[in-house]
Amino acid sequence: MACLMNSLKAPVQTLVKTLNLGTLSLGKCRMDAGETSGLTRMFTLKKNGMDYVGQVRVRPGDPAVRIEVFNENFFEEFDQPESAVLDNLARKVLKQVSKDKALPEMVKTLITEYFEEQESKEEQEEERVVEIVNERDLDIIFERMNQEYFNNRIQAKIMWGRDVKSHNKSGFRYGSYDEGKKLIRVHPRLKQDFVPQCVLELTVYHEMCHQFAPSYKKNGTWQSHHPEFKRKEREYRDFKDAKNWEKHNWHRLLLPSGDPQAEEADSNKAMP
Repeated sequence: MACLMNSLKAPVQTLVKTLNLGTLSLGKCRMDAGETSGLTRMFTLKKNGMDYVGQVRVRPGDPAVRIEVFNENFFEEFDQPESAVLDNLARKVLKQVSKDKALPEMVKTLITEYFEEQESKEEQEEERVVEIVNERDLDIIFERMNQEYFNNRIQAKIMWGRDVKSHNKSGFRYGSYDEGKKLIRVHPRLKQDFVPQCVLELTVYHEMCHQFAPSYKKNGTWQSHHPEFKRKEREYRDFKDAKNWEKHNWHRLLLPSGDPQAEEADSNKAMP
C-alpha cells in the first residue's frame, strides 16, 4: 500500500501537473470516530480499464493530509516517481472533496492550508531552479565578484568561449583575458555538472585579477602572475578548494563536453 503524508516538514518536490490519473469517483464522506473535525473519504480511479481504490484522510495534526492507494500496480501506469503521482492525486481528490458544502469548517481550513502549502513549495522549487541556473551565469558571477572583491572597479565583458569538439592532448586553458578588448573568455567545458562552482568562480576571478594587477615587463620578460597578482588571487574565499579540485581533476576537462569517457570517469569516481 502506497501513501503520501503531507506536512510542513515534507521535502520540497517538483509537482508534475500533467499526469492523467484516470476518472475519479468519490465514495461517501465519513467523519472519523471521536474526531468530529476530521474525515475519511474513499475514492476509485478508473484508468486503462482498471479500477484502483484508495482513501484520503484530513484531520488536525501532522500530517494534516494523508492519501493512500491500495493497489500497488497503479503506479506502474506512470513514468513519474511514486511521490509525484501521489502529490498530483492528493490535489485531484482534495479539489473534488472541497466542493462538498457539508464539510466542517475545520476540514475546509485544513484543505485550504494544504493547497497554500503546496503552492509555497512550488514557489520555493522555482526559486531553487533559478538559483541553480544563475550559478553558471557568467554575468551574475562577474558582477558578484566585482562587488565583493574589486569594489566594482573591473570594467570588462565576459563570455563563454568556443569548445572545439576534440581531445585536448597536452593541456587545458580554463579562461583568458584580452587586455585590448577588455574581454574575459571562459572555456565552456566548465559548464559541466561535475565541475564545482568554486572552480568556475575562481576562473572568472583569476581573469579579473589580470585587469586589477596588470602584467609588466621585468628584465625583458613580461610578468603576468607576479607577486601582487598572486596575493590578490588568493583572496578568493574558496581558492584552496578550487585549486585542489583542479590538481586532481584537470585531465577530465581535456575531453569534449558530453564525451562518454568523461561521463564514465565521473560515474566511476562517484562509486564507493
